Formats: sequence, structure tokens, C-alpha cells
Amino acid sequence: MDSTKKITKKLAGHARGTAQWMSSVGNERGQILISVLTAQKGPGLDSMVSGLVSRYQQTGVAPPVLLYVDSGCCVDKGQSKLQTRFGGWPNLNIRLDIWHFMRRLATGCTTDAHPLYPTFMARLSACIFEWDPHDVALLRRAKREQLEDERLPLITDDLVNRHISKKELALYCRQRTRGVEATVRLIVHLLQELKEEKGRDLMGVPLLDTVRMEHIWRVQKRHVKCIQDVPGVSLYPETGTTTTKGGIVLTR
Repeated sequence: MDSTKKITKKLAGHARGTAQWMSSVGNERGQILISVLTAQKGPGLDSMVSGLVSRYQQTGVAPPVLLYVDSGCCVDKGQSKLQTRFGGWPNLNIRLDIWHFMRRLATGCTTDAHPLYPTFMARLSACIFEWDPHDVALLRRAKREQLEDERLPLITDDLVNRHISKKELALYCRQRTRGVEATVRLIVHLLQELKEEKGRDLMGVPLLDTVRMEHIWRVQKRHVKCIQDVPGVSLYPETGTTTTKGGIVLTR
């Protein structure tokens, strides 16, 4: 579920100024289930939520178990307003969307035009995600078999890894979150590293606004638990497409 003001700013004529937010809910297939224009982001969504819950009940579809949001995901005590609002789905896990978490940290950068900004975002993603080890092991096995079929001499693990492309990793390997402790440790290390000389461009301009980033991280650190994968919930629907490499069947 995501809310934005960008669409409402495009309203013209008599509709101009009648709405402040457009909120949408999509499913795991990328389909938009509902979009509404509201004057407020909070209470204005009650009718939308109740209507969505009712649609699931009327069609006999099992209620979802996971909802990613851009805000209002968790509270320290009791239930959040969103959990109360989605009370018709008592088993619903509400989590902060990881892209929004990354964007919150990115506001601690001096500018997104900085030469190191893309590197920062890529490394931040690597602090949060890791490749599924079982998928990687299967891809390595397939690549080794493929190299042996080509009769290459001295096939080492390093040689196998160098022959696996980024495209192959993305096609045949799933990603998962690293866990709270590992994520916190890696992000702290990244921020500390970029506070030093490695975080400056050739003109000496720093990537991070140190004071602002320290405040942002102090506030957002509690959401690291919220962005972790929910146990038992698969985020990768199988497409049914398979590829055989070296006699090993890989599934996309």
C-alpha cells in the first residue's frame, strides 16, 4: 500500500484542490486492487480498507498475510493505527517497504547528484539483502558442470564464480534479508566508512551530512526488524520457466 501527493497535484478544473492524497493497494502480481483519492491520509482510508476486506470475503479469497507500507508500519507498544484499521485481517503482518526504508536513509546524503550516491544505494541494498545460499550453490554446480563440458582445465571455485554473471544471479537466485544483527552491523560499518575520506568525491565534497545522517539512523534503526522477511512467506512466485545448464535444471 502506497500513498502519494503527486497525482493529486495534476487535478484540474473543478476537481483541483479537492483531494490531498491518492492511496493504492496492489497485490503480489503487480495488479492494483483499489485506488482512492482522499482529503486525509489517515481516517480517509477507513472506507477503502473496509471495502477491500469485504471484497475478499465476498469472493471467498483467503486474506493476505503480509502488507508492505510506506509509513505507519509499527509501534513500540500495542497496535498501530494500520493494524487497527485492518482488523478484519487479524493475521496480517504489516511491514515497512524496504525501498522506502532506503530512501529515508538516503535523505542523509548531501545530494543525490553526488558521484558516490549510486554506490551508496547499491551498498545499502547489499547491507539488507543476500543471495539465497541454496540457489547460489545450485547455480555454481550448474556452472561447474558447464565448464567441465567445455573441457576447461583446472576448474577452481574462483574460476566458477568469475563465470557467473550478474544476470544469471538475478535470473536463477532469490534474495532474502540478512537478519537484524547482520543488517545493523553492516549499515553502521557503511556509514562509518563513508564519513571518512572514502565518502568524498575528487573535489573533497562529502556524500553524507554527518549530523543529519546520525539523527536519521538513530530514528530509523528500530525499523530494521520491520524490514526483515516474514518466516514462511514466499515472495517469489514461480514462473514455471526452467533452463538447463550442464545437465542441472535451474528455475526462474
